[in-house]
Amino acid sequence: MSRPSCLYKFARTMISRNDARSVRALIITITFALNLTVYMPSQLGSPNKSMTTPSDTPAPTSTPQTSRIEPQVPKELLDPILNEAAKLAKVPREQLIIVRAEAAVWNDGSLGCPEPGMQYTQALINGYWVVIRAAEHTYDFRVDRGGTFRLCPEGRGRPPLPSNAQ
Repeated sequence: MSRPSCLYKFARTMISRNDARSVRALIITITFALNLTVYMPSQLGSPNKSMTTPSDTPAPTSTPQTSRIEPQVPKELLDPILNEAAKLAKVPREQLIIVRAEAAVWNDGSLGCPEPGMQYTQALINGYWVVIRAAEHTYDFRVDRGGTFRLCPEGRGRPPLPSNAQ
């Protein structure tokens, strides 16, 4: 039996019972099923594009002092991130290379970078994904709409939702 028909039968059973526990179970099941589809392969034998990580991003081909892309992040949000990256890399801002600076929708309040033992808002979060290369290091910043940003340690980050899933 396929997932959708299983889910349909379960939903009909839960709705017919019409008690609070059944409705809660239905909501949890539907939420779980919808979350599974985000991380499932899009084609047999082909990884889902949403499963790529910043380390899968090709190295920039530009020379230092030049961004590879035109940032989609507002300047007032991008400037403090660039300052922080320059401070971390111990290089002048002019030597930073913007690998990625784009609007993103994050799956939850962790902004795709959960810390062990922490709990996060379970809602879609609009924000930005900024990846900067400097002094042979890559800095992966996650930003919420308000401009609060954090550096995501290497290997911990997950990509935002694909643009067609929003």
